[in-house]
Amino acid sequence: MKRSALPLLLCLLAGTTWASQPASGTFVASQNCEAYLSFRKQTNPGAAKTESGREYRVREIDERDYQWLRIEMPGIAEPLRWVPKACGTVKDMAQAKPAGREPRQQSAGICQTPGLQDSYVLAVTWQPGFCEHKLDKSKSKQKPECRALDSGELNIAHFTLHGLWPNKKECGKNYGNCSRTDIQLSEETLSYIKPWMPNFHFENAFGNYEWKKHGTCQTHMDDDAYFRQAVTAVRTVNDSELGQYIRANIGKSVERRKLQDILRRTHPDAPNSFSFLCTGNRLHEIQVRLPVDFREGPTLAGLIGPQPPKTRSAVPGECSQERILIEQSGR
Repeated sequence: MKRSALPLLLCLLAGTTWASQPASGTFVASQNCEAYLSFRKQTNPGAAKTESGREYRVREIDERDYQWLRIEMPGIAEPLRWVPKACGTVKDMAQAKPAGREPRQQSAGICQTPGLQDSYVLAVTWQPGFCEHKLDKSKSKQKPECRALDSGELNIAHFTLHGLWPNKKECGKNYGNCSRTDIQLSEETLSYIKPWMPNFHFENAFGNYEWKKHGTCQTHMDDDAYFRQAVTAVRTVNDSELGQYIRANIGKSVERRKLQDILRRTHPDAPNSFSFLCTGNRLHEIQVRLPVDFREGPTLAGLIGPQPPKTRSAVPGECSQERILIEQSGR
């Protein structure tokens, strides 16, 4: 067996869904990027790198999200190497058609192309319910903000930011990962968002994940502006009549019907913009569907727009019981 086939075999043996497709074309590097034998294991014998401006022959493309190319790099040991597609440009790309199904490159490319969103989702976390009930105990102990809640170091009695997600209808949940660029937030931005995204009190891992997966798919804001807008949108929900009512009932159960009635006072169709997510009957998140030109303040009506969706699809995990518990911070 050739050594270059080992990464694929190891992935299959591990039960992953990784696969590749034969492809042809020319890759023109725009950066000096690491060239891996296995991009999942980040193995790079010989510390091979692409040369900016040089052309390489394309041999394969990663089928999972089409963000990695296998190119031929003459003159090095084990010359078939994986490089990120974002490291350069591809000319005259052609893919073999997988047996029994249509090729996915066109839709996958659209779903990783920034600036094509037609709506947003604002995911607003009720942190005590999320840490205590949404995560299993092992994962909860891994998140520093959850450990701080459990110990009493943090006391959170307001909504926090999970994420602001650009959406493209035809992509479903797959619109994302438009760039691998890490966040570089200013100290002023960090001070503003820490109370509303508590992971930033301890690290930036979660914020970096949200930026690379979602934030990079919009083009009108840098990372500072994106997180500021997202936090201001969370504050709009938190300070609205809905947010005030929920926060006034911490430690108690509220009627789901009451929450819908409050939203209808904002706009008759406003309940179609909101999904309340529960673990059992315990609230852990609210997801709000927003128009592409949403305004993050100062009112909930401005946030969801003058014409909220008249219908909507069910969201997995929606609260189904008539009474919803608003979990209190700590034990």
